[in-house]
Amino acid sequence: MPNQKSYSYKTIGWLLLVGLILYIPTIHNLGKLPIRHWDESLFGLRALYMYNTGGYMADFQLYEGLMPHLNTKLPFTTWIQVLFIKIFGVNIIALRLPIVIIFLATIGFVLRFSKKHLSSIIVGVLFVMILACSHGIVRSHILRTGDQDLPFICYILIMVISYFQYTQNKDRSYLYLFALSITAALLTKNLLAGAFLPGLLLYTLITKKLTETLKDKYIWIIIFVVLLIFSSVIFYLNHTYPGFIERMWGYELLGRYTDAKDGHRGGVAFFFNELAFTSFKIYFWLVPLSLLVLLSKKLDHYKKQFIICLACVYFSYFAIITFAETKLFWYGVPVIPFGALMIALALHHLYQEYTDRWSKTLKYSLVLVISILLFALPYRATVQYVFNNEIEHEVEKFGPFIKQLSIDKPIFKRFTLAGRIFDTPAMWYKEKYNLEGYDLRYSDDTNFGNGEIVMTCLKDVGEEIHKSYEYQVIYEWERCKLIKIIKQK
Repeated sequence: MPNQKSYSYKTIGWLLLVGLILYIPTIHNLGKLPIRHWDESLFGLRALYMYNTGGYMADFQLYEGLMPHLNTKLPFTTWIQVLFIKIFGVNIIALRLPIVIIFLATIGFVLRFSKKHLSSIIVGVLFVMILACSHGIVRSHILRTGDQDLPFICYILIMVISYFQYTQNKDRSYLYLFALSITAALLTKNLLAGAFLPGLLLYTLITKKLTETLKDKYIWIIIFVVLLIFSSVIFYLNHTYPGFIERMWGYELLGRYTDAKDGHRGGVAFFFNELAFTSFKIYFWLVPLSLLVLLSKKLDHYKKQFIICLACVYFSYFAIITFAETKLFWYGVPVIPFGALMIALALHHLYQEYTDRWSKTLKYSLVLVISILLFALPYRATVQYVFNNEIEHEVEKFGPFIKQLSIDKPIFKRFTLAGRIFDTPAMWYKEKYNLEGYDLRYSDDTNFGNGEIVMTCLKDVGEEIHKSYEYQVIYEWERCKLIKIIKQK
């Protein structure tokens, strides 16, 4: 009984440490920066459309002023964001908080799995520390924005762990969790989820479980149910919005693999360089080294099998994306949690099995050195990034400008946002403030009438207005201007 109580205190201590580590990467100043250009504001507009109409937005042109841009992203995670909009209102937190909660829930899942099946919660704690120190996880477009990539990564991680656990003990609760997580992944990032299945197949072959797996009727039932749900959603959308499957396949799936869409090109070494020198850095080099623990006779069978499973998924997915023509850093980020778990398992095993005869002084010295090199310095970079992260595009300033205007000159609630074609952050703020009683219009050209009130934060748009019109500056903030058009020059 005393040992159980002591262990409980240790667990609480580790959980408190995890909470402290994750606070800055997840919660701190989460809503400080305005909505990001491109994907976050695109998903934000889609969530607003679903919030207002309850329907699926097939084309972004449904927002007056945006060019035609068919939407073939599937809406599972957006549904969650819509729920948060209903709770918290139309704001940045409602888009970003669900992503953080999904991430934290996944962390909780891994910590529980670590304590229950990997003999120590410390493996999970090391995993968390590596993620918190990995720029690829913390940077914009992943953890701290309302994009869909981090939820997808979480669903995939749970899917892989659940499949592994089911192959070990045939606990059907893990098979159901596998079905739920792969369905969520498919309905978030489409068939990209399939890029992780070759790794699971490879693991099944290496561990000689293929025959056993093929004979398992429950796996076939799950496959049938998942495919039925996914295909039903796809064919429903194609029936409701003709051409959906063609666009999805040609632009989102095979098209991005065989052709560099929207100019996102890169060589064969793109993901290697991105992970090794930006997103994963020192940990990238430790992943192959972690495989050396497989040679240890002291490594128990369960952990050895788990490392093999993680390695199969990690390296097979990395190989698949290496040859994709469209190169974007977030396509490589999904390998990070798998690499992090491999490193965590290796570090814990090496410490547990090979330092048992060392003196406490030597042990603590080793822990201190490793903590500084592997965690303290990288975590410092994470903290600096979170505190110093700034607005990246001029168009993102529309929201803060309107907010400041509402404080200093609240009388102005009717004006035109002057942007460029497909400036989705400006459009998102237009929709947000119109729900709050404003009367805002969006324009991607510079044809304005006499007396029209115009707001712009774009340098080139401001220069065009200056050349074409006589105007009066009503209010100015950080190069953004609210002006009244007098007449054409």
